[in-house]
Amino acid sequence: MSRQEAETGSPASEYLTVPELAKMVRRNRKTVYGWIATGEIGEADGLFVVQGRFLIHWPTFREKQFKPLQKLRGQVPDFSEETENGVARNGQTRSITDRV
Repeated sequence: MSRQEAETGSPASEYLTVPELAKMVRRNRKTVYGWIATGEIGEADGLFVVQGRFLIHWPTFREKQFKPLQKLRGQVPDFSEETENGVARNGQTRSITDRV
């Protein structure tokens, strides 16, 4: 697997070995084997055993394990409520007695 494939998230093959998956998700291969052993990765996540080797279907794994990125561009935060850190809408910090 090339570095470009690892960065773009589109491997040459849809099925990855454990070392290839480890490179894709930037984890140690022993970590991935641990996920398999504990059941964190299973058949529903695209795990197959072929001739005694684990193969992971990358599109299925990516869909099940990764949340889609949310784009914040164009979204305006809602400042109608005071935040939990004690800053009021006008930027003034509340006193300790007001927080409790």
